[in-house]
Amino acid sequence: MYGFLLTPRWLVLHLVVVALAVLFINLGLWQLQRHDQRVEHNDLIASRVAADPEPYERLTGRYDLAAPAHLDTAAAYRRTRLTGRFDTANEVLLRSRSRGGKPGWHVLTPLRFDSSRGALLVDRGWVPYALDNPPVALAAPPEGEVSVVGTLTPPPVPRGRFGARDPAVGRLEAVFWIDPERLEKQLPYNLEPLYLVLSTQTPAQETLPLAPEPPELTNGPHLGYAIQWFSFTLIGLVGYGALIRQSAREGGGRRVRVPRTRSAPDRNSGV
Repeated sequence: MYGFLLTPRWLVLHLVVVALAVLFINLGLWQLQRHDQRVEHNDLIASRVAADPEPYERLTGRYDLAAPAHLDTAAAYRRTRLTGRFDTANEVLLRSRSRGGKPGWHVLTPLRFDSSRGALLVDRGWVPYALDNPPVALAAPPEGEVSVVGTLTPPPVPRGRFGARDPAVGRLEAVFWIDPERLEKQLPYNLEPLYLVLSTQTPAQETLPLAPEPPELTNGPHLGYAIQWFSFTLIGLVGYGALIRQSAREGGGRRVRVPRTRSAPDRNSGV
């Protein structure tokens, strides 16, 4: 009954179905792996942000600013406190930042250390879109020395070939990406490889900028994508099994029904 499954046409179809099933299963497993990586990354961030802030000099003596974030020796996502003076003359704006549904910018200002190490770029928070000319006078920091507390954050990596990019040369007043290495080219001092997302500041800002909101740690869509790929696999195999059963009932798709025809009458028979 199922001998037709060994014919060349069906053997090719078997190979196609198996190949697609293997592909879909691997795509589902890949999405599960990405989901696990995201969960692990979020847990790492949450555990480090929950710790009490350490003085910057002590933290940088214990941890490596340039180490990948997943390493225990990395300074990324650790909270710190330090003092310095904001250099508003070299302030830049971060593009496409919305808050409460309103478009705007984030103000990025270097914080000069008392030592000769250079400066740490600080994301001081949000200002409305109309304030598009740095330094932003309505968001000026207190004069003199300030104490800040925040989270050391690695620069984001641009994704996609056709995404927005900042020019590699020239002075920038607004940027798509926080890149201390790029901004360092237009400064008379060095920038640390990580930047600080500000939490609190003493003396505090009276109005603007509004302090950055805590990042939303979500697990992303990877688990849903994995379920979709596994569902596609199951649907395909069940559908293929139904196709095989239907073909078997019809004779393997090879039986051709020829309608019966009556023979022409013999003219000499008188019928």
